[in-house]
Amino acid sequence: MANSIKALGHMTHALRSIEENWRGGKASLRFLTGAPLAMSRIARGAHVGRQARAPLERLFVTYLEDCRFEITVEGDIPAAGTGCILSHNETSFADLAAYFVAIWPHVDRLAGADVYRHIPFARKACEKLDIELVSRGNRRSTDPLVDRMVAAAKDGKRVGWGGEGKLSGRDGIGRFKVGGSIIAIRAKAPIIPVVIQGGHHAMRLGTVRARPGKIRVRFCKPVSTETYDEADARELADKLQRIVSENYAALSDRQVDLI
Repeated sequence: MANSIKALGHMTHALRSIEENWRGGKASLRFLTGAPLAMSRIARGAHVGRQARAPLERLFVTYLEDCRFEITVEGDIPAAGTGCILSHNETSFADLAAYFVAIWPHVDRLAGADVYRHIPFARKACEKLDIELVSRGNRRSTDPLVDRMVAAAKDGKRVGWGGEGKLSGRDGIGRFKVGGSIIAIRAKAPIIPVVIQGGHHAMRLGTVRARPGKIRVRFCKPVSTETYDEADARELADKLQRIVSENYAALSDRQVDLI
């Protein structure tokens, strides 16, 4: 009897795994085929900035729905006209999708990895979307980009900048780079840690298995940069990493404190 129950459990687990891989694979294929079309519509369209976002936003919403990922948001969201830097973490593509649905609506200028330039029409579309593609390791192109982001924050724009600089692929927070801190210090603007938790469990980096569940987004309290000089950028980045790590752990335990 015990062996039969155990065998039934293994079979149920195997069937669930097949279903989740099928669901995630189908959602991923639908996204990959839809991305060039969405970018083409944006690139060829008449709208710019916030008005141009609709095709890409719909694509990410559909992806999350197809995977059966639920997004929850908490914390104080910065209002339009609040010059600030929003520094976030990302573990997987599921987190990236959550970013574009839950955080991007509150970001005016965004920095993204240059790898996305390989999507057809992406470069032209990103220009219209106020997305700057960051070429890692290319100081010649990165320095002017940082200057533009500083100017945007001084002008009251909310600037999005990834803390880790890439999808980490781990259940936790990797080391934060100093880029976002430098921008905030130069602009004398607050930097807001934004935590994304749940993507690693929902769909791990390198797989298509979509496990239904929640991806939690938390806007933490702004960190003032008034007392920081550029030489303190590493110290500030470490502080942000610590805040994000503590809140990530709290969200993982379904706690509601910290922030």
